[in-house]
Amino acid sequence: RFIAKLGCELIELGPINRSIHKIDEEVKIADLPRLKGLYQGLLEELIG
Repeated sequence: RFIAKLGCELIELGPINRSIHKIDEEVKIADLPRLKGLYQGLLEELIG
């Protein structure tokens, strides 16, 4: 979100919930496999 101010194209990828970037931030365990797949797929595309 800070880089977007420079006019760069970007995506923000991560879990969505009420505790993100707050004290005692938490993520549902059930969300982790999907996030892993998203990050892994993105890296595989970028790295080749």
